[in-house]
Amino acid sequence: MRKQVNDKMIKEAQTGDEWAREKIIEDGKPFIAKVGSNVCKRYLEWGVDEELSIALLAYNEAIDSYDSSGKTSFTSFAYQVIHRRLVDYFRKEAKEKHASLIPIDPENSEFSKGERDVSITNFENEEKQADLSETVAVFNTKLDGYGITFKDLVSCSPKHRDTRENLMQAAKYLQNDQELLEQLTERKRLPVKELCKGTGYSRKVIEKGRKYIIALTLILTEPELSGLKHFTTFPQ
Repeated sequence: MRKQVNDKMIKEAQTGDEWAREKIIEDGKPFIAKVGSNVCKRYLEWGVDEELSIALLAYNEAIDSYDSSGKTSFTSFAYQVIHRRLVDYFRKEAKEKHASLIPIDPENSEFSKGERDVSITNFENEEKQADLSETVAVFNTKLDGYGITFKDLVSCSPKHRDTRENLMQAAKYLQNDQELLEQLTERKRLPVKELCKGTGYSRKVIEKGRKYIIALTLILTEPELSGLKHFTTFPQ
């Protein structure tokens, strides 16, 4: 799964923390390669294509130049810097095969800012979709450890809002009770008796919603699954 760049680490890199810079760059290599390939309209390979070296330097430049107080995300900013530096490189080398590339310099571009923004937005949406697919795959693996499938979740999902809210409260109770949470993760079994006592819900309610509660608890407590909170009513 692609790691997200946080503003704190960027600030550390900007103030001279070389470990933070190297970490950002290393984690960002898949992103750099994807942007470079997207701009060049062809697959680029590390150690073979000079364009990736240009893109890497541009990404490093983006780390130094990024202002986290603005509205632009680092992803968008880095995309633009990489795009700009590659276009500058193509112009300098006067490579005819790159003549059709879209420049990002507003003064020399025949494309509007709106068109460039759409291009960046589309790229970010593709990234989010890829991240979501990876998150779902991780979720599937974790559920499998409890003997639960996506098909099970569909069939056991409560139809009534009150029931859904009760099961969500049960999951939150588990999240906040470290001892019960450890029982769940170590034994791969829901501590039904203790959960009934702690929440006041009947054994029938907890037993019937067992798989649903486990799934919600995983989403609440596993950092790798935080992207799935959007699909529940949990606060972000």
